[in-house]
Amino acid sequence: MRVSGAFMVGAVAMGVAVAAITDDKPLLTVVGAVVGGVVSTFAPDLLDRMREKAAATEALGAAAELTPEGSGPAMLLHASRGVVPFEGRERELEELLAWCRNSEAGRLRLLTGPGGVGKSRLALELARRLGPGWGYLEVRDDGEADALARWRAVEQRQVLMVVDYAETRTGLSQLLHEVAGDEGRRVRVLLLARSAGEWWQQLGGESARVRQMVAKAGPGIELAEQVRAGKPDRNLVAEAVPYFAAALGVEPPETFWVELGEGPHRILDLHAAALVVVLRSQRRSGTVSVSVGHVLEELLGHERRYWLQTAKARRFLRGPFGLSVRVVEQTVAAGTLLGARDRDQAVEVAGRVPDSVASGVVADWLRELYPPREGEDDGEWLGRLQPDRLAELHVTRQLAGSAELLQACLGDLDERQARRALVMLARAAQQLEGAGEILQRLLPEVASEVGSIPAPRETLIALYEALPYPSLLLAEAHALLARRILDSAPPDAGSGERARWLSSLGIHLTALGRPADALSVTEEAVTLRRKLAAAYPDRYRPHLANSLLNLGEALSELGRLADALPVTEEAVTILRELAETYPDRYSLDLAASLANLGVRLSELGRSADALPVEQEAVTILRELAEAYPDHYSPELARSLTNLGNRLLELSRPADALPVTEEAATILRELAEAYPDRYRPDLTSSLNNLGVTLSELSRLADALPVQQEVVTLRRQLAEAYPDRYRPELARSLYNLGVTLAALGRPADALPVEQEAVTILRQLAEAYPDRYRPELARYLLNLGVTLSELGRLTDALPVAEEAVTVLRELAEAYPDRYRPDLARSLYNLGVTLAALGRPADALPVEQEAVTIRRQLVEAYPDRYRPGLARSLYNLGVYFSELGRPADALPVEQEAVTILRELAEAYPDRYRPDLADSLYNLGETLSELGRPAEAADMSQEAEQIRANLDGC
Repeated sequence: MRVSGAFMVGAVAMGVAVAAITDDKPLLTVVGAVVGGVVSTFAPDLLDRMREKAAATEALGAAAELTPEGSGPAMLLHASRGVVPFEGRERELEELLAWCRNSEAGRLRLLTGPGGVGKSRLALELARRLGPGWGYLEVRDDGEADALARWRAVEQRQVLMVVDYAETRTGLSQLLHEVAGDEGRRVRVLLLARSAGEWWQQLGGESARVRQMVAKAGPGIELAEQVRAGKPDRNLVAEAVPYFAAALGVEPPETFWVELGEGPHRILDLHAAALVVVLRSQRRSGTVSVSVGHVLEELLGHERRYWLQTAKARRFLRGPFGLSVRVVEQTVAAGTLLGARDRDQAVEVAGRVPDSVASGVVADWLRELYPPREGEDDGEWLGRLQPDRLAELHVTRQLAGSAELLQACLGDLDERQARRALVMLARAAQQLEGAGEILQRLLPEVASEVGSIPAPRETLIALYEALPYPSLLLAEAHALLARRILDSAPPDAGSGERARWLSSLGIHLTALGRPADALSVTEEAVTLRRKLAAAYPDRYRPHLANSLLNLGEALSELGRLADALPVTEEAVTILRELAETYPDRYSLDLAASLANLGVRLSELGRSADALPVEQEAVTILRELAEAYPDHYSPELARSLTNLGNRLLELSRPADALPVTEEAATILRELAEAYPDRYRPDLTSSLNNLGVTLSELSRLADALPVQQEVVTLRRQLAEAYPDRYRPELARSLYNLGVTLAALGRPADALPVEQEAVTILRQLAEAYPDRYRPELARYLLNLGVTLSELGRLTDALPVAEEAVTVLRELAEAYPDRYRPDLARSLYNLGVTLAALGRPADALPVEQEAVTIRRQLVEAYPDRYRPGLARSLYNLGVYFSELGRPADALPVEQEAVTILRELAEAYPDRYRPDLADSLYNLGETLSELGRPAEAADMSQEAEQIRANLDGC
């Protein structure tokens, strides 16, 4: 065959547009194939096919995520550069390789972990190990809908498709629908995300095929920060240094020192440390010292020098209109945040920076700093600073430091720019508090109908999914976004879509301490989902169960405990059936529903019924946490906290202690790493630990724990009063109890008074929810005032507690009779101390009657209280000159206390001695001196033994 001209079309030009994956070549994403001039000797149909192939290849390039080609040193950290050979993650790799190679396996998997932990590196290594028989496509943002079709137009072989930042992809469900329908050819979709949030749950509510894919995917793989077990982080840094030196064309330093601090560390930070070691060694002699905690800062400094050097070379820094260092830094931040589709838009972006000018040469300079991949037709004209964590740090710092820049960069944006900017800030908020604060200020504008920042519905949804959850700082932002998304639903939106956002809004309103607002939207969500579940049970029953749980929580927060129980029980029934069919998919949801049911039963005074429910939840979560500790440890800790509560309610503090200590240990580690997310859970766990220690008479150990809880909750209540003032009041109450038990009533008094003040305010707004707690706090405050000799102040407090609890016990006898008995007991003590035994007597008789009934049902829990009431009742009879009535009462008290002292001598022998002494006095008054002497002698012997101890 004769050819003419300078170009030939050969196998390379006609081949697939995805580079082969080999051991000696870094993995590339899709590249466009170049088809040169073709001689006329080709047949027309062959030429047409070649042209179609070339067009398909170009189209595939538009669906692929492109590899950046910047020249700054930080670009060497990008996963696609492959500067440092892959290390570790063998367990995860084996699991993913087996998934890809097993023809019976599901098509979808989820890989989660915080930024910089190595998700992209792992995906690339997976593709490399799969070998040339597999293709690889990293799907670009907005390219999900037709990515598979474009791939199939070029290639028919098996393919690994990777979707990074899956939680922000609005077209993800379309991609999965296409994948589900791609019969007969192996496709694997690996989603990379920073966390598995509601977006992952919602994928499970798509079509039956997609729902099956999600169910088969299981909980996903969560990458821990530790790269390789048994290999120190210091070694990983040392091994990376020569590779970065070779990439930069310099000699590696002979000696260096890396300050690691507490680990383990993310692979990005370790490689950044190695890169900084090499960069720093070029500027100084001797031993180089680097701190991992500051490497991103230093790396940003190297990038800054790179910007300034190139700007200086272009003479941007000279003359009256030259750019300042600050303008250079802000220009890079604006370009990274907003990007640009073409040169004109890049000029406009550069002109947004205060004190800058809209200049074509500045736009060209930005493109040279961080160019996009060559050959990109419909993608970004500008690249951006990499890696993402470095970009997020720089952008957040520049926006937080300049209100003018913030306003300029987030006003007058097109839809693409708005989505890019807001989602980037949401990703940054996962790690940087400054980004969260920016979003908190911006979201009222974003989420309003006429906000200054354009926010199409798709952008709002992507932003909602990218925000860290749960988050104290962004709790209001979540609610705002959910409301805006709900209100912006198109008229033809299905009831499933409306129910989703009603349910989300209800969750956030409850979390903000606004259960009354949450109730109506949650009830509507339940109504809609009940109808959907009746018509499409496989698809919507899981969502109905979740909405029922949310409804139970809202009802409980409003004090409607009897109404909360049946809806929670219904949710458990649904999820138990689902977990039996799809255990990998619904075991976690079942455990969460069981935990909720345990709380609902406890609130109704049914702790014995709640205990096995909580134990089942812990069993499920312990199994999950053993398999996936990073993913399920938080849920296990919360469930352990609940189980400890139930054991305490059943007077089993010794059993509660190890459970509560385990929960506190897990949550303390989590709160140190993610304070915004886990501090509330830690305070709850520590609060329970303090109560447990008090119940075990370890008051000295309990006191510092409860003081820490008060400090933490005071900080939370100052920042988020609606949500955490009730929690602060509870911790103050517990601290007051412990101080009083330690014989420090003067210290307990102001603490208890503050708790009562908070609860009075809450009970005025939500009487059904907070009056029971107010009554308990009043009860303790009255006791403390009595101990301080302030009886006239104590009496109205004790009477108020009885009044409130009598009303509650009439409505909910199982729940509030124990508290009513206790309040009657205290009121009787106060009346007697004021010299009014005749008034105290009927009050104590009522307490005894209630406690007898309680002992019949729960002897272990209520016999000590009955003994105390009998003791006091005998005293009042004696003071009224009725020793014959006092005698049987005091004898019964002695019998109970004798049995208790045998089982718990340290706790009950003092009470037994007092009761024996009183019984002796009564026997003496009745003319039975011999028996009286025996009682007195036994009492003295017990006291002597106690003094000897």
